[in-house]
Amino acid sequence: MTIDRRQFLTTGAASALAVGLLNPGTADAARPDKLKVGPRESDRSLFARVRERFLFPTDVTYCNTGTLGACPIDVMNVYTEGLTQLEAELPDWPYFQADGEPLTGYQPLEDVRGRVGAFVNAGVDEIAITQNATMGMSFIANGLELEAGDEVITTDQEHTGGVGSWRLRAARDGIVVHELPLSEALDGGPDAVVRMYADAITPRTRVLMASHITSLFGILMPAQALCDLARQHGVLSVIDGAQAVGQVPVDVKALGCDAYVASPHKWLMAPKGTGFMYVRRDLPARIWGTLAGSHFDDWESGAFRFMQFGTGSVPIVDGMVAAFDFVDTIGVERISKWDLAVNRRLREGLESIPGAFISSPVHPGFAAAITSFGVEGVSPRELQNALWEEKIRVRAQRDDVGVRFCCHLYVAPEDVDRALYVVEELA
Repeated sequence: MTIDRRQFLTTGAASALAVGLLNPGTADAARPDKLKVGPRESDRSLFARVRERFLFPTDVTYCNTGTLGACPIDVMNVYTEGLTQLEAELPDWPYFQADGEPLTGYQPLEDVRGRVGAFVNAGVDEIAITQNATMGMSFIANGLELEAGDEVITTDQEHTGGVGSWRLRAARDGIVVHELPLSEALDGGPDAVVRMYADAITPRTRVLMASHITSLFGILMPAQALCDLARQHGVLSVIDGAQAVGQVPVDVKALGCDAYVASPHKWLMAPKGTGFMYVRRDLPARIWGTLAGSHFDDWESGAFRFMQFGTGSVPIVDGMVAAFDFVDTIGVERISKWDLAVNRRLREGLESIPGAFISSPVHPGFAAAITSFGVEGVSPRELQNALWEEKIRVRAQRDDVGVRFCCHLYVAPEDVDRALYVVEELA
């Protein structure tokens, strides 16, 4: 008899074993009550309670969400219990139908895709589950029917996972990738960035690609205006949302993009190795599946054809759903406001320290929850190490950039003050 995988989680043995895997001997700590938000609870009170739901020590400040987000215990429990369930009931699966099988890459996962779609305002058939934004961007870039001489316009500040697949097409097929000098337009604000893209469009332009929020400097790009521009010229708009989902509200319909790729293992704090992509239902261009399974040419099933990548992990996907639930419990708008306020405190403090410099643009129209900064005469690695001596984890970048400091919901104002003290001592 097949055990229902949701029902299995209620059995005492499975739950006890899963808790033991996560945190042996501390069942109560590993299984806290579900997070609840009081109707009049202050942000400071709420985010202090939220901080307690992460596994790294309380004296550590984690500011590297731009690389990997930290999973709350709420997500970890779903993930680890799913692993336990998978191995315990593996022989029970008869494989009479795809739905419910203990693997991904073959089944439609419509409930999961619907949950993702609800978060970004997309239909089930417009969402595919991937492993990260790089995979999604590669599916789009390699699947589009592009010819030699066709142009893609983007910037010179894209993550290699976002621009790499377009460079591959340039090397293989002779398309032209224009990587526009973004820094030259930043002083003019978001409108100047849009004008830079507009000036680059030619009759051979087929794709406009941009980050929603850039990785290195945390620049909130004018994504909606860029998608409007692309539509006016009959150009496809593709947005790299790896740094956006979970940091700011994302509505793909309001953005007007043709495609959107994301890595929820960053700011959404989902398990590592989770991703999704959105492809507009009535997209005028054909995007072929390039990682092909049985549905590679099933044009009626929508984005499902991009999910034909073979065996994957159901527990990881379930953990991703738990991350969406966790963020929704707090509210992504509330998280975004908190992150911006903490980041503003950091920037204002840095501006008051002689010898410190902010390499991220300071125009308010570009503000997100990431600031890259440095100290004159101090290498990025030295600055990273000095901050880590105070248990503040950042990531070193190029010499002219400094370190990248990400302000997410587990970073408090007093954590920023500790970081500023370190900077002041070095400057």
